[in-house]
Amino acid sequence: MARRISDDELRIYLEATGKPELVAWLLERCQDDEKLRASLLDLVTPKARTDVLAGEIRGRIRQAWQLAKRRDGWKMALSISRELDQVLASIRSLMDKGDLADAQKLLVSFVRAAEKGMANIDDSNGYLWPTCQQGVTLWGEVWARIESRDIKQLAGLVYDQIHDNGYAVKDDMITKFAQALGNEGLRTLQWRLKSDLAALPRPVSGERPSGFERTDIVGWLEEIADACGDVDEYIAIVESEGLMQTYALSVSRRLFEAGRLQEALAYLEKGTARFLCGEPDDYPTLKSKILIALGRKDEAREILWREFSLCLGESTFEKILQLTSDADKPQTQRKAAALAENHRSPEQGVYFLTQMGDLERAARLVQRKQEEISGSSYDTILKVIEALAEPYPSQAWILYRILLLDILNESRYNAYSHAAKYLMIMQELAAVAGMESQQTEFVQHLRQAHGRKSSFWARVKTTS
Repeated sequence: MARRISDDELRIYLEATGKPELVAWLLERCQDDEKLRASLLDLVTPKARTDVLAGEIRGRIRQAWQLAKRRDGWKMALSISRELDQVLASIRSLMDKGDLADAQKLLVSFVRAAEKGMANIDDSNGYLWPTCQQGVTLWGEVWARIESRDIKQLAGLVYDQIHDNGYAVKDDMITKFAQALGNEGLRTLQWRLKSDLAALPRPVSGERPSGFERTDIVGWLEEIADACGDVDEYIAIVESEGLMQTYALSVSRRLFEAGRLQEALAYLEKGTARFLCGEPDDYPTLKSKILIALGRKDEAREILWREFSLCLGESTFEKILQLTSDADKPQTQRKAAALAENHRSPEQGVYFLTQMGDLERAARLVQRKQEEISGSSYDTILKVIEALAEPYPSQAWILYRILLLDILNESRYNAYSHAAKYLMIMQELAAVAGMESQQTEFVQHLRQAHGRKSSFWARVKTTS
């Protein structure tokens, strides 16, 4: 292996090289490497000439979005995102040089170009949208560093921008500008939004608010309440809109984080949702956290057991073990294994046992429940096969058979290549497990039941 030159050795080599040679070499490389050119400009542009760097950055913003105009521009999201990431790094370099005014203007240009450009690009993979949102985050940061800012004017800017957010680039803008707005700006924005809300028709009791306008305003008011750390204001908004049953989980979590444990427990019971999109915890997890904080660990453990018995979740079982003494852990693990063996979803039971490392019990369960295991849970079953293939090849063979038959019985043409691969692996497992006769019988069954699926058999031929 070639020895890597150390940083100290590289420094010695560079110091021995004359500056003219280095300059010429860098200029030559910059002709074909725009990222190198941008990085050098960020590094060497003096503070007095940051207008030059700003002009260069504006050009790179335009150049990045020009990629969307190519014949294959619809699939340029990743390339544009990479260019814009470098643009944001250059803008941060301007901020570090203390040129906040130019940085702020550049971020206005960045966000405008992003909203215009997102209308013409396919970002199904989510490459570009986070980069565009990062521009808004940086915009909030630069405003927070501008000392002579007009708070009321800034609140007006945020108000206008959140109402003009067709491509979701400015989602969470209030939160991102919270430090710049400060308490005064947030309250100014809150007063204006509450006035708008009061002018709209009130929702019918017991029904969700109709229309995007009211929903948007309520969401912004909730965002302001969070930015101010005002749990009571958040609760007041939710209750005034008749959303307590839906958002009890959100309210309870905020009360819990504020240390208001009894209130958190009471509000949690007002809800009907066990899970809410955007919330880090579901109902049983949050309730157990509150009970633990209240010193009621036995109750928390019981709640987690009930949840575990429903879905055999690994993370839930780990929480149960954390509440279990070392002396009682073996008994707890035996109880969990017994639940897995008799669970309504045998594939989930087998998967949990393999995750626990109890492969012998998992293999027995496969053997006993093979007629009940569903091939539709292929992700789970493939993970089980990976664990069982070497120590228990006959049970791995059974699981491959289940997957293969599910594909052929449902005529899932797109998966025929997988089915052919499974059949080939089954042949290998059968040889190891001494199941050649079962393999032969199975192939004969396939010929009789699915002999007309020529595309499958063609793939079998190519993989054998």
